[in-house]
Amino acid sequence: MSIELGINHTQKTLQYIYCEYPFPQRFQFSKTYMKTKYIIQSILALTLTLSGCVQTSHPRLSTSVVSSATRAEQAEILALFDQWNNSLATGNPRAVAANYSPKAILLPTVSNKVRRTQAERIEYFEHFLEMKPQGKINQAFIRTYGDIAINSGLYTFTLKNGASIPARYTFVYKKQPNGKWLIIEHHSSKMPE
Repeated sequence: MSIELGINHTQKTLQYIYCEYPFPQRFQFSKTYMKTKYIIQSILALTLTLSGCVQTSHPRLSTSVVSSATRAEQAEILALFDQWNNSLATGNPRAVAANYSPKAILLPTVSNKVRRTQAERIEYFEHFLEMKPQGKINQAFIRTYGDIAINSGLYTFTLKNGASIPARYTFVYKKQPNGKWLIIEHHSSKMPE
């Protein structure tokens, strides 16, 4: 599936390159165009295959996890979301804030204010936790780069009044010297549609 997505993107790019400009009709589908298109698609497919970008099913998710990480890394990073979500269930804003590095940036779901300090994050979660939110990942994209891990995708919060908030998210984690992962960047925004 990842390869198909890459090829579709390549086709759109080629369409833009070759058809967006007013070329004479005889050049739009020439042998050179078709040969170039085939070569670029082949290179892209080979690159995606060799880069290790794979799509796998994960038993806890309703959809797939697309990842360049190993299965063990995927499980470890997904467990960090569970840890964060479980801290929401405690109703304790300090427990939630403990998942964040002291210098982390939080761009929260239901506030326009950027939270840069632990005190600001605690203040946000004091209000957010009043709604008794519980999150569920719908789609996850996990990448690891040494001691940095990124989990981005789509999740849904269910609130105590039964309302649901579908949102996009990005968690960026950094592994600390003691081996513990902490959130250094968290962006969450309601879906626009």
